[in-house]
Amino acid sequence: MFRRGVSVARRVVAPRLRGTHVWIQPQPLYTQWIKPRSAIRLTEPARRYTTHSSLYLRTHTDLPPQLSTMDAPYPVPGSDGFVTLSFYSFFSLQSIQTTRSHLQAQWEALGIVGRVYVSNEGINAQLSVPFAKIIDLREWLEHSTVFRGRISRFNWALEHSQAFKALHVRVRPLVAAGVEVGLDVLANEPEYVEPKDWGKELDTPDALVLDMRNTYEYRVGRFDNAVCPDVDTFREELDQVRTMCSTRPRDAPILMYCTGGIRCSVAGAVLRGDGLTNVKTLRGGVIAYGQHVRKTQETQESRFRGKNFTFDKRRGEVVTSEILAKCDQCGSECDTFVNCAHTSCNLLFIQCPGCAEKHKKTCGRELCVERAQLSHEERVKQKLPPQWSHRERVRPELVFRDGVAHNPLDN
Repeated sequence: MFRRGVSVARRVVAPRLRGTHVWIQPQPLYTQWIKPRSAIRLTEPARRYTTHSSLYLRTHTDLPPQLSTMDAPYPVPGSDGFVTLSFYSFFSLQSIQTTRSHLQAQWEALGIVGRVYVSNEGINAQLSVPFAKIIDLREWLEHSTVFRGRISRFNWALEHSQAFKALHVRVRPLVAAGVEVGLDVLANEPEYVEPKDWGKELDTPDALVLDMRNTYEYRVGRFDNAVCPDVDTFREELDQVRTMCSTRPRDAPILMYCTGGIRCSVAGAVLRGDGLTNVKTLRGGVIAYGQHVRKTQETQESRFRGKNFTFDKRRGEVVTSEILAKCDQCGSECDTFVNCAHTSCNLLFIQCPGCAEKHKKTCGRELCVERAQLSHEERVKQKLPPQWSHRERVRPELVFRDGVAHNPLDN
C-alpha cells in the first residue's frame, strides 16, 4: 500500500500500520522512503553503506545504514522526556533556502527544538529531541536525498533536557571564522584522535595544546596545560593561533579541542592549509571526552577538569566535580554561568545561589533589579537598547566592582 503527498507532520500523528510504507515527496528537493519504525528490526542484516573515510567530509550514498542501531546506545532522557545532541557535516549543499525551510517545518513537526546553521558547506546542528522521536529524526536524515549518509553518529550530550525554547534554522556560515573556509580548505582535515587515546596525545613532548573555545568557556573547565588565546571571538582566536603556530616547526605537534569538534575541524584545516603537518584534534570535542570519562571513571582519571560550557539553557555540563571559577559578585567558589534577568542587559557572568537571591538573579545594577521584576509584557513595552558591547557582555571582570556591574549608561 502506497500513498503520495503525505506530510511528515501527518505521519507523526497518524497511527503506525504494521507493514505499511509511506511515500513522501514534500518538494522536488526531497524524495523520501519512510518505513514505519515498528517495521525496523534490530536483527535485520546490515546493508551496504559506503561513505568518505572522514566522519565530517561526507559523500553521498544511496543506501541507508541499519537505522535502529546507528546511534545506540541511546541515553536516558531528562525528566521532561528530551535528549540533547549535536552533529555537523561538511559537504556541498545546494538550494540552501529550500533546505532551511524544509528543516524548519519538518523538524518542528517532530517536536524538535534547537539551533541549526546551514550553508553551501554543510550543516551544524545542536538539538533537543523528544526521546520518542530520535529514530524518526535518524529516519528523516537517512531517507533524505540531501542528508543521506552524511550525518555520522549523534554526539550525545552529557546532561539531557529541553535545552532550547524553539527551533531556529538559519542560513549562515557554520563557524564564524573570519576567512573564507570553503570545502577545498576543509579538505585539509586535521587528524582526529578518539577520546580514549587523547590522554596519550596530551603527554606528547613539546605538544602545543590549544583550547579553541572562548575565554569564558575555558574559565569553568579545561585540560591541564592548555592555552586559550585571550580574545573574544573565534575569528580573533583563529588569527592568533595562526600567528602562534607560524613560528613553530612545520611538523611540531599541535593538539586542539573545543566543545563538540566543529571549531577544531575548521581551525585544523586552516592550519593544515598553512603547511603544518602534525595537527590533531579531539574527535567529538569535550562532549565526547566527557562521555568517555563517565564510562571509564572507575579505571581512568579524567584529564579534563571542571565543567563543559554549553550554548543553551543549561549553560554547562559537569565533567568532573572540581570547581575552577569564582562568583563574579562575592568571590565564592562557583562555576554556574547565568545571564542577567534583565533581558536588555543579558550580561553573562558567574553567580552563586546566595548572590542570585540577593540581586534577584541580576548583575546587581539598580536598573536591572527593578526591570527584572516587571511582567514580561511591561518589559517588552519598555524595551531598552543593548546595554553592553560584545566584549563587555562576555568579560564580567571588566564591569564588576564590589559585586555589582557598572555601566556608563547609568550615569
